[in-house]
Amino acid sequence: MDIKNILRQKRKELNLTMKQVADACGVSEATVSRWESGDIGDMKRSRISALSKILHISPSIIVGFEQEEHMYKSIGMDIMRVPLYDKLCCGNGGFVDDNIIEMIPIPSKGLNKQKEYFCQYAEGESMKDAGINDGDLLVFEKTDKVDYGVIGCFCTEDNVATCKKLTEMNGIMMLQPMNSDFDAIPIDPLNNNIRCIGKLKKVIKDFDWED
Repeated sequence: MDIKNILRQKRKELNLTMKQVADACGVSEATVSRWESGDIGDMKRSRISALSKILHISPSIIVGFEQEEHMYKSIGMDIMRVPLYDKLCCGNGGFVDDNIIEMIPIPSKGLNKQKEYFCQYAEGESMKDAGINDGDLLVFEKTDKVDYGVIGCFCTEDNVATCKKLTEMNGIMMLQPMNSDFDAIPIDPLNNNIRCIGKLKKVIKDFDWED
């Protein structure tokens, strides 16, 4: 998906106007319109940071993954490219190629190149007590099963991929947020619409894009 489409889609998903985005970034509405037309140009770091925060996306999406790859290589870190998916998954508990935003570079340490992996960006604060914050890049190993107490990626009834910990309470399987402000999601064993699609293997924090 092109950066212009990502910016426009995320703004609309969050019900934000161009003026709200412009005010948050300290620019004019015309500038936001140009960004959504694909004219990113040489954007200041402070604006990259502000735009990523209001749209809940990583700065690396805005500036390009090639720059992120160069950053890893510059410190001698081995990388591998992994598909980055949007939050929507299929009813059969997986993704399709149309969901791929980009093949992105991630540090390969701790990963098995014989395994399949995928990435998503964390949204919200439901997993903050597990050290997962809004905007973190989550790397999952593809699997259709995780043990109790393990954090995984699950496809819900709404066909949304969500990161939660699989737990059991009074004989009922639950998708447990790691934040007491959020409620657990019970799993009905007779309902096949909630499926495991991955096991969390790595959490990658954002680089500091502030001036």
